Amino acid sequence: MVQIKIRSNPYTREIAYYSFDEGIGQWMDIKLTNPMSRLRETDSERSFLPFKIKEIINIIIQEYYVGREKIELHFEGTQDEYAEVATVCESEEIADKIDLIRENTILENARFIKGDIKEIFEKVNPIIESIVKDDTSVVNDLKKVSQALDDVVPICVFGNYSAGKSTFINALIGAEILPSGGDPVTAKIYEIRRSTQPDWALITFEYRQERVELSFEGDNYRVMKGKGDNDLLTSIQNEIADSESKDIYTMIRIALNLINSFEKRDKEDSVIGNVITIDIPFAKTGVLGESVNNFVIFDTPGSNSNSNADHSKVLAEAMDGFSNGIPIWVTQYETIDSEDNASLCDKVLAIEALDKRFTMIVLNKADGSDLEEGGFSDEHIKEILEYKAVEKMYSSGIFFVSSIMGLGGKNNGQLVDKFYRKTFRSQQEMYSDPEDEDYMSLYKYNIMPEQVKQNAIGYSENSDNIIYANSGLYCVEKEIENFGSKHSAYNKCQMVYSFLSSVIEKANARIDAKSNALKTAREKSRQELDTKTIELKESIANSAQNMQDEYEQSSKEDISDYVDVNMIYEADTEALDEMDSEKRDEYYKKGNLDKSKEDYMVSVDKFWENIRETGQGLLNKNFVGNIKNMASTISQNFKEVVATKNKMDETEKELDKQSSDEIMKYIIHLYRDSIDDAQKKLDLHLENYWEEKELEFRSVLIKEITNSDALSDAKRDELTDMIKNYDSADFKDDAERVFVKKKFLKGALFGLRIGVSEKLNTGRLASRYNEQISKTVSSMSQEMNGYFFNRFKIWKERLMAAIESNLTELNPELKSIAEIIRFETENITELENNQKTIQSSFEAICEFMSWKELQ
Repeated sequence: MVQIKIRSNPYTREIAYYSFDEGIGQWMDIKLTNPMSRLRETDSERSFLPFKIKEIINIIIQEYYVGREKIELHFEGTQDEYAEVATVCESEEIADKIDLIRENTILENARFIKGDIKEIFEKVNPIIESIVKDDTSVVNDLKKVSQALDDVVPICVFGNYSAGKSTFINALIGAEILPSGGDPVTAKIYEIRRSTQPDWALITFEYRQERVELSFEGDNYRVMKGKGDNDLLTSIQNEIADSESKDIYTMIRIALNLINSFEKRDKEDSVIGNVITIDIPFAKTGVLGESVNNFVIFDTPGSNSNSNADHSKVLAEAMDGFSNGIPIWVTQYETIDSEDNASLCDKVLAIEALDKRFTMIVLNKADGSDLEEGGFSDEHIKEILEYKAVEKMYSSGIFFVSSIMGLGGKNNGQLVDKFYRKTFRSQQEMYSDPEDEDYMSLYKYNIMPEQVKQNAIGYSENSDNIIYANSGLYCVEKEIENFGSKHSAYNKCQMVYSFLSSVIEKANARIDAKSNALKTAREKSRQELDTKTIELKESIANSAQNMQDEYEQSSKEDISDYVDVNMIYEADTEALDEMDSEKRDEYYKKGNLDKSKEDYMVSVDKFWENIRETGQGLLNKNFVGNIKNMASTISQNFKEVVATKNKMDETEKELDKQSSDEIMKYIIHLYRDSIDDAQKKLDLHLENYWEEKELEFRSVLIKEITNSDALSDAKRDELTDMIKNYDSADFKDDAERVFVKKKFLKGALFGLRIGVSEKLNTGRLASRYNEQISKTVSSMSQEMNGYFFNRFKIWKERLMAAIESNLTELNPELKSIAEIIRFETENITELENNQKTIQSSFEAICEFMSWKELQ
């Protein structure tokens, strides 16, 4: 049986293929065993397995399927990717040719580890900033990584002028806000973010180098920032005031139209900044409006307009800042193979920050295109894919879209633009009536990997909004959502990995440069010293290093013993139970629970009394009538009993909740107070401990110098006095930056209530509290001790540099060397400590993204 293995790593953007050699019992790279295999065409960084898997499996079948013996296909990768592979392998045409086996070696799905990676990065971020603050390129990269990890998924829409980008973006938003039609007059970028509130919008831009903020709240408009008496803002105010409609979208549209047209073609000076930011509600009738992902749409200016030479420059700048997300190329079916498009694609492909594996090609205005009835032939699809621009950009698919029909489908045809409205009304039946002879489903023309297309056809056909689906817009948004929910996390994780790797290299380079300078200076100084002085210098250095090593270990043991003896923060179960009981009694009294219980007992007594009374009535002659009356009365009384019982239970439950909330507030307050107390005690103990170690360190060095005959009496006294009087270590220096107490409060004691009851299990609460506070104090104590130890090391290195300087004769040359030694020593130890923190963070991230064996 032929055995083939696919090993896919979406983090490193690598797909590798192996065949099993039974002779040697090993997997061999197909590049070696079959150099001419077409699988080599799918292993580049432009390949993304979910889009390529059908093609990959077809190649495997063509090259390795012989007779009727199935190919044993092994897979290593993420669960996300395995699910895509399994879908293809289980299809009717493949199932009898492939046996799919998942290997035990796996990678974690990015969306499950991104939160952990973000937490690690945020911890190391301040340290990186302190190292690279003078490196502009690294600082900019740092901002990109932080932005990428903020769960923002950029959608960058680009294309040449007149491709219909504005209409397409309006359709994504679900409202007509961007100016469309007519000639472009400015080279502006629109950054469109989904508003956090359904009745609030904001426009932000620079006007004459002053920040302007226009706020739209319900039907109200106001200038939040900026001088409202300038020509532009006055025009906006007047036109909004004159408008019959005052809804948010109308007011936004008025403002953007005036902003867009304010700079005339012949105006030489640009008074409006290149980026206009818009926060606006997205229509809830669309996928993006309902998404949990935080999408931000970037609308870049058309790059082939002759009206403004800055268009291409602005486009390039926008794309250069595009750190992570999905690029969407908007063009038209008739012009897809134009030179302008080919030129634009070259510019896009030159931008390293973009992941070209996810490029979407949107053929807009497809309702006006001459599309083959019944879909494209295989030959026509092949021809389209061979177009120069498409060949460069094709990855996730080509989508046929009518933005006007999609926009109308979202808002039920309520369109403002006359052309939009006429287009929608004239084509509405064609997109909504399956019996119409020209019935159109544009998504069926999409050109994409077969399994992706079949899935797209499935969800499009099942959409409740038939016009929205048939316009092709629904399919585009669903694939955007799929990217944001599943695939973008791989980019985000990879960005952190790449960035930290780069920062480590730069930190290493800086440390190496400082170390080499220090080594050179010390060697030159050494050459000028006599033998006895050299021996003294080395003896002092050895003693200092031995004490540092001993202090590192002994301090850990000391702080552990101190915590065990002096830092016991336990919650007493009996006291907590008594407090809980008192609180419940207090709330029961305030909430008048006794009255609810009394009402319940009255209804029960009434129920039984009525049963007795109606029972006696059965002895009367009208037996049947009395039976009916009895049933009706019992039923009514029983409902009253149930109602009063429910009311009593709900009252008791609510009062229990209020009482439990009070106890939880107390226990959390106790926890925070305990952490504060622990930090204060640890601060004091560690400060005293390390001050003693500092004195001990001075004493040992002074003893070394006193017992040495390498120095004159005067020089020995001078050096001894220098050590005695050398500034003490500042153990509080930068403490707030290094030690973050807040992280020890994260998740503290929440979620301890169990079951459906609102009563607390005080025994379990006390147990969890005691366990949590013990672990937290222990962890905090070791971290704080590590901080004090690092400060001691920095102090030690500075003192040693001062001693080294004083061991030399103060001639001009040696004085200069001593200054170099002091300067290079000043920061090198702290830089090395920071490097270790960055390295450990990098290793932790690597571990999350590394191959693991299934248990």
